[in-house]
Amino acid sequence: MKILNCNNKNFDKNLDSLLLQRNKKVQSNLVSVSGIIKDVKKNGDRAILKYEKKFNQNNLIEPSAKQISKQIRSLNKNIKRAIDLAYNRIFKFHSLQRYKNISYVDKFKNKLEYKYIPIGSVAVYVPGSAVSYPSSVLMNAIPAIVAGVKRIVMINPGLKGKQNPAVLYAARKCKIKEIYSIGGPSAIAAAAYGTNKIKKVNKIVGPGNAYVAAAKKEVFGDVGIEGMTAGPSEVTIVA
Repeated sequence: MKILNCNNKNFDKNLDSLLLQRNKKVQSNLVSVSGIIKDVKKNGDRAILKYEKKFNQNNLIEPSAKQISKQIRSLNKNIKRAIDLAYNRIFKFHSLQRYKNISYVDKFKNKLEYKYIPIGSVAVYVPGSAVSYPSSVLMNAIPAIVAGVKRIVMINPGLKGKQNPAVLYAARKCKIKEIYSIGGPSAIAAAAYGTNKIKKVNKIVGPGNAYVAAAKKEVFGDVGIEGMTAGPSEVTIVA
């Protein structure tokens, strides 16, 4: 763990140095990410499989319904109950955020309207491989469900083709039918521009590592993303 003590003499200098190093790393990531995105735009599924083999030891883009069901069956019942509870609580919260259409005629006989129309499709990026975040599925997919988005896609990298059963169960709970076992910048490019196997989406949401964040920043404009790109998780302890 990197520790910087504000009482130390060189605190400001060390903090500036740390932030500069991070900025250089982000710029470096953007260079490699740009190449991957161009490759996927040009070569589609073939490029995705190349990067999946390289980074995730994975030969699979889209798991079958049978494979997904088999994974879910292995999930502990207590975890299922926890996901069910979380789903209901998150759904209730977001259901209270629903917008209402406005339509009225003013005293000058002008008809004024405000229409609430959901986007057509969204891809939810859920970190995978060595980690599991079923919460990312729920927190990103449920607002889309409440909004009325018709097509919700989940992108979740799996190590050697195996995805986490808790993530898959959360996706089933959200009635997500399109699930892809891919990750990283190539997955973001696939969702943004489409391939033979993957139809492009209107918006990409969800957390990821520095490379995923850089890729989302790179494709923004061609596809929608959240209001901001996610940075690294950080903890400040004041004791």
